[in-house]
Amino acid sequence: MRIDGGNRVFFLRGEHKLGRGALTCLLCTFILNGHGRAQTNGLPTVQAVLDRNVEATGGKEALLRHKSMTVHGRYQEPATKLDVETVFYTKGGNKMLFRASLPGNKEYASGYDGETAWDLPSNGKATILEGDMVKTTARDADMYYHLHVLQYFQSMDVVDVQTFHGRECFHLRGVNNWGKVNEHFYDKETGLLLGYKFNTAWRGGKGDATETFEDYKDFGGVKMAARTTSVDGDDVSISLITSVTYDDVDDQIFTLPGAIKAKLSEKKSIGN
Repeated sequence: MRIDGGNRVFFLRGEHKLGRGALTCLLCTFILNGHGRAQTNGLPTVQAVLDRNVEATGGKEALLRHKSMTVHGRYQEPATKLDVETVFYTKGGNKMLFRASLPGNKEYASGYDGETAWDLPSNGKATILEGDMVKTTARDADMYYHLHVLQYFQSMDVVDVQTFHGRECFHLRGVNNWGKVNEHFYDKETGLLLGYKFNTAWRGGKGDATETFEDYKDFGGVKMAARTTSVDGDDVSISLITSVTYDDVDDQIFTLPGAIKAKLSEKKSIGN
């Protein structure tokens, strides 16, 4: 994965966030997809695994305490020796902005304002995302994702216990709402999410891919993986979190850049 190329700059949740859906709807979803039924194979239910992860990272109240978040960090590509500063802003359940400061005083940016998902690489060539990529970006914008993971899935099951990154994990396999398979791995001992497996070919990637979450740290009462390693084919990238602040994001930061507004106008004129 290249930070300034044709693929998405970050894979926050692979192909896989208590939300605003009614509790009754959630219960119906669990029943229809087997999420709430007791397992007959000795494994925990999907919901039990997800709930344990929420508790392990600080609990529901800690996650809902804040309305916005600013995450500073670094993005690294060992093969190219790229190492740049990044900042990720998210607010509520439907807005986000990612920025990476590139060499030569250039910038890569990507965002979602609740309606439009977009990419703006350093060459200024704006892209308006469409189809399933919009759904993926909207999910990544949901800062409460881990409180309602199943809202993004058609189905999910606890398959077995597997070793992932040297740890025994509960292995969950799901199909998300846009039909893509995503596997989750939760540490059997700690309950923490350790990684994802998914396939990136549909969005121009190299196929089988993984994300590994390590070095969990407490950021204002919420535990987050301070190091994420993404592998897509032979591309390896590392995302680091250096600091997190809360409730400091103004809505204006999600205003569409001029190049994106121009691209939207262009698309509308072509459509007419």
